[in-house]
Amino acid sequence: MDRLEQQLESRSGPLIDEAIPSSVDETPDFSFVGTPFGLSPESILFLDQIFMGGCDPSFEYPEPGLLMDGNARLSLVGDEAAQNSPNEPLRDAAASSSASFHKPWSCRDLDEATFNAALHAYFDLAAVHLPVLMEDAFWEDYHAGRCSLALVYAIACRGISFIDTADKWDKQQRLASSFRESFLEARHISEGKGVMRLDDLEALAVMVNWIYDEKQSSPLHSQLGKLFLTHEALVLATLQSQMSNGDALEEQSGSTAPLARLEERRQLLFWHVYGLDAFHCLDHKTMSRIPDGEDSQGPRTLPRHDSGSYLDAVLRLAIVAREILTTLVTVSTKRNGVRPRDVMHLYERLNRWQEDDCPAHLRKRRGDDGRLMPFAIDASSKAAFLLPLHCSILWLLQINCYMQIEDCVSRYGLQHGAPFEAEITALHVDLEALRAVHDGMEISQWMSQHSATSNRGVVAQTHSFSLVDLAPSIARNICAGLCFWICERGKQALGHGSPSATIARSQRRLKEAQPAKQDVNDYRKAARQLRSAVATATSHRDTEQVLDRLDKQTALFEAALKSYLALGEEGVDEPAQT
Repeated sequence: MDRLEQQLESRSGPLIDEAIPSSVDETPDFSFVGTPFGLSPESILFLDQIFMGGCDPSFEYPEPGLLMDGNARLSLVGDEAAQNSPNEPLRDAAASSSASFHKPWSCRDLDEATFNAALHAYFDLAAVHLPVLMEDAFWEDYHAGRCSLALVYAIACRGISFIDTADKWDKQQRLASSFRESFLEARHISEGKGVMRLDDLEALAVMVNWIYDEKQSSPLHSQLGKLFLTHEALVLATLQSQMSNGDALEEQSGSTAPLARLEERRQLLFWHVYGLDAFHCLDHKTMSRIPDGEDSQGPRTLPRHDSGSYLDAVLRLAIVAREILTTLVTVSTKRNGVRPRDVMHLYERLNRWQEDDCPAHLRKRRGDDGRLMPFAIDASSKAAFLLPLHCSILWLLQINCYMQIEDCVSRYGLQHGAPFEAEITALHVDLEALRAVHDGMEISQWMSQHSATSNRGVVAQTHSFSLVDLAPSIARNICAGLCFWICERGKQALGHGSPSATIARSQRRLKEAQPAKQDVNDYRKAARQLRSAVATATSHRDTEQVLDRLDKQTALFEAALKSYLALGEEGVDEPAQT
């Protein structure tokens, strides 16, 4: 433990300074917080046990490619690949990768200034909500010429979204293609060494599930990408690596020196993959490949301690998310319904996370009226906007947990036990879901109103970005999910659509009394507000696709509202034309 504590103390200085007003959380001093990108010794030990300590070294995790026919897989990664795709063979990419490292921008017709600005923008803006690696370590490896080309292209691809440059989307797709080519070649080389480089894994974590423009891709790269660039591939590669030391990485780097801050980067990668997987599996209702690490006392958990780390708070909430999944998405619940006592236990777990596990300066605060108290925004420095951004991310992730509980109960129903138990639980689930959506609306409004800029000259200071824009995979997508839920709820209130299991009983009252003018307008206003928040994520091309799906859903709600008005209901405002 002493070694771990010394490693933590060696990290860069605190990013949250004492200039943040104490009114943010009524705490007079933030000096105990330290860097928000640090992990406690308990968290490090937990992740090491999950990814390394609890695995049988003789067991090999099946790779996605093994799901295919063996001969087909060999034809993709072996010598036949070069014959089937003479224009873009993987081996040609390998031959040119070493020569192009010192000028990685040249192979995609980018200028050096744009490329460097994209790299800086990634660390300034793109990575502040879910860090994958440490900036100082990247630059040390980059300037020493030992950094993975796949990682360089991945960072530039994600960062170029936040700089002003002509033909941004085309350049971004070219960088994404460069990452894919470099990563697939690195992966092909690593097969003979038994372990992937850490920075190649970091590159995959940065680019996982990226949507490629297949019009500019070769069939070979497209097929390999669908196998080895997915979320599942990232999880399996991280589990399979079991990087207990840096020997293999040193050998592959071609340098006498190991990658910078190797041990700390490994810990951060484990944190990122564990948390990403927990919420991904909960959203998709699929079982995780990451072991629970059960021992004789049950699933391995973190001890309680007072922590000021944002990373620790995300990790502990991810543990709760995994518990929600393993409790509610089972063969028994799918056949028999969810047990009410399980639902109440999970609500208690979320409450304990809020009251005990989440650091005091990141917890939600409510006023006397029960409404969330807004966080203070000081955009004068990167350190100042980190606090509200991290608060928003944590609160939205917790909201997502409440909504996933509601979704599970809606899908599988509730088991009947003691008298009124199922009905009480259904109403409780309904209450928690409505409160979560209401909180999400307020958070989305704050995130849309406030913006951040890079604190360096390499990124245009004239352009600012909403906090939603900085975290599309969490803030934007959760807001979109809440908008979808609101539209469905509004249709149910108007009698169009099937009510969920959680509100089946309360719908009886809706049949007896028609919805009032304020009720209908509240649904419409909420849907529009959440859609507006999603629309502020302008730095990401796929936001257009998200908005298209939302517009189709809101159009159905508006059509249901028009149908309702056609029946003669008075006192409801006419919907605005879209």
